[in-house]
Amino acid sequence: MSQVMDHFLQPGGHSGSFMHRLDPRVKVVAVAGFVALSTMLTSRTALVLAVGFLLVLTAAARLHLRQLVSRLLWLLPFAGVMILLFPFIIPGEPFWRWEWGILTLTATREGWQHALMLFLRVFAAVLAVNFLMATTGLRRVLEALSFFRVPAVFIQLIEFTIRYIYVVGDELRRMNTARAARGFVPGRHLFHLHTFRTLGQTVAVLFVRSWERGERIYHAMLARGYSGENRKRALPPPGGWDLAWGAFILSVAVGLRLFELGGQIWLMSLK
Repeated sequence: MSQVMDHFLQPGGHSGSFMHRLDPRVKVVAVAGFVALSTMLTSRTALVLAVGFLLVLTAAARLHLRQLVSRLLWLLPFAGVMILLFPFIIPGEPFWRWEWGILTLTATREGWQHALMLFLRVFAAVLAVNFLMATTGLRRVLEALSFFRVPAVFIQLIEFTIRYIYVVGDELRRMNTARAARGFVPGRHLFHLHTFRTLGQTVAVLFVRSWERGERIYHAMLARGYSGENRKRALPPPGGWDLAWGAFILSVAVGLRLFELGGQIWLMSLK
């Protein structure tokens, strides 16, 4: 579990890059502002430029490509389904049709455009969050949130959710190993009776074991003096270099927004 937890808790890439040394509070404000402004973009060109800028930041931070791809794969189950469905559920001009008996699937140009815009927005947001987490680490991000007086319950909810996802994942991995050691061979499909029954038992046992383990950990935390309050660590004030880079990241997002709102026309009218 430790290796997987380090995937989120520790910064990635080359920790010696100047992006890793920026103040976490400045990066949190800059990245949150960039995500908020970029998700409001409605121009495809502006969104592509936002994605390109984030890729440049990722390259400047010297993050590992394999780590970036592994984090982007988490995007597929959530946004991938909606992106695939949009061309078929949004009405408009049809550009592709598939018929099989009474079943007909029609994809529209308007749906494809919506899917592309959704993909670019989600891709930009994931790249921004990945840049923040990979150059800062979860612990320093949570310290920055605590500095901004984010409620302690919210911060602990984030920390415990990420931690226990991998605790439950490790428990499931051990159960799968034990099941394979007992000679379990899955059927060819999910509706195979023996496979379906075994997977159902696995889910039930996993829930009980996770609940019992959570109780044990909670009592152990209470025994060590846990009171539900975060211990705030005094952070030094951000330097001028940190503030300059935070302002630069935000200014790019504001510039893209102005570009979309007709900034080029305004600049030409001023001349």
